[in-house]
Amino acid sequence: MGDYIMAGAAIIILFCGGLAYISYRGYKKSKRAKRAKEATAARLGATMSGTLKHVSGLPLAKGLMVEMFYGPDKIVFKKDGQEISVARDKVTGIDFVTGDGSGRKALAGAASGKYVAGGAGAAVGALAAIDTYLVISYTSDGQNKSVKLDAAGSGLFPSKVAKDFQKTHRVKRTKIEL
Repeated sequence: MGDYIMAGAAIIILFCGGLAYISYRGYKKSKRAKRAKEATAARLGATMSGTLKHVSGLPLAKGLMVEMFYGPDKIVFKKDGQEISVARDKVTGIDFVTGDGSGRKALAGAASGKYVAGGAGAAVGALAAIDTYLVISYTSDGQNKSVKLDAAGSGLFPSKVAKDFQKTHRVKRTKIEL
């Protein structure tokens, strides 16, 4: 009976040791990735960085996750070693916008919310289904262009970028005749 207890204890100790080793290895890997991202941000002169999903405006496929480095001199988009940059003096606006909520996605969110939590759940479900985007407008070769990025899973990064740009951007007076 004592041998079974010792064998069980040994198995439990080996299992816990294996879990600790796997956790430590993952921690070290994430630490290396964070250090590499910070080194890239420093090399590019970025004050903020985050990962967003590309919607339109970059010479990349729609739906790809892109690293964005925002700094006082330029904005850089990085994907698989490719760097695409826009000088800050060409940027005319950075806006954090939400979709109108009238599409199928909002209706599906409202329906699922109502099913789970009634009327209040329908309202919350519809709000949760509204898309949010970071839109960067700039001029290139005399034409107005924009980059649209899906900001849904990016935390506070998109709103911080939009607020910082509005705070630090100096508007150039232009006259537009219609």
